[in-house]
This record gives sequence, C-alpha cells and structure tokens, in this order.
Amino acid sequence: MTTPIERPDLPPTQPEAAPAAPAPRLDFEGRAEALGHRAEGLGREAEAAVARLGQNPAVRETFDFAGRLWGLVLLAFGIWFFADVTLRLDLPAVAWDDLWPVALILLGGLIVARGIARRA
Repeated sequence: MTTPIERPDLPPTQPEAAPAAPAPRLDFEGRAEALGHRAEGLGREAEAAVARLGQNPAVRETFDFAGRLWGLVLLAFGIWFFADVTLRLDLPAVAWDDLWPVALILLGGLIVARGIARRA
C-alpha cells in the first residue's frame, strides 16, 4: 500500500488500518481472491482521498466554478444549434475549424489565471 503524500493545503488524516490479507494461494481462485483484497484496499484509499479533498474549501470552490462554466458552455452550444437547426434562424456562420483553438487558448488562460490567483 502506498503512503499519502503530505500536502500543507490538506488537513492531516490518520491512516486506516487495513485488514490483514490471508496468505495467497497459487491457484486461480487464490489469485482472484488476492486481487479482490487488493481492490478493496485501493477502494478504501480512494474514498479517504476524496474525503480529504472534499474538506478543502479551495477544491470545492474550483469544482463549483468549473461546473458552472461547463454548464454555461454546453447551454450556449445547445441554444446556438437549436436556433440554427430547429428554428432555422439566420445566424452568422461560425468557422468551427478556427474557433476550437481559440477555445483551448481561453481555457488554458483561465486555468493559469486560477492557479496564479490561488497562490496569491
């Protein structure tokens, strides 16, 4: 099992004691059982990591912002296509081949700006 990396922005936690796994057998069922025990241990570690991250207000704020941003982007695309295809409104033609790199640049700039703001 791996040990968690100490991070100053996360509250310290007490590691949970993992149940002792029985001695592995060499047949197929034994290996499958050992894999099951290992998967359960990894699941407990993942649950503990999510609980630690969920307690951090910066993480919650970031997820809230990201969720709202993606919601607005999807809403805008949906309205655009609905108006263009269903309502047959005469909207200006968008060159999607030219637009997607600009969207990536804006998204990257937003991520950098959020990182700088978080460190300040």
